[in-house]
Amino acid sequence: MYRPELSRFQYTRKHGKRRTYDVTLNVVQKESGVCAYAAWVQFGAEFKGSGLMLPLVARTQDDAVQEARILIQNDIDHLIGIVE
Repeated sequence: MYRPELSRFQYTRKHGKRRTYDVTLNVVQKESGVCAYAAWVQFGAEFKGSGLMLPLVARTQDDAVQEARILIQNDIDHLIGIVE
């Protein structure tokens, strides 16, 4: 059975226009223990991208949420899969 965890947070880009983006993060732990994530980044009402969805190495769901959050923040800072 999948165990999804949905979270939302704001992140301010450290470069460029330094906008504050709204991020929705969905982390799922599969029965095998492998974790995966999907992210949606918005500024105002505009969808700005989803970043790169790389595999997670974390083995617990709490660690996976932290790892995914760090990855999407890096994607936002470097505009990887995100349009400013």
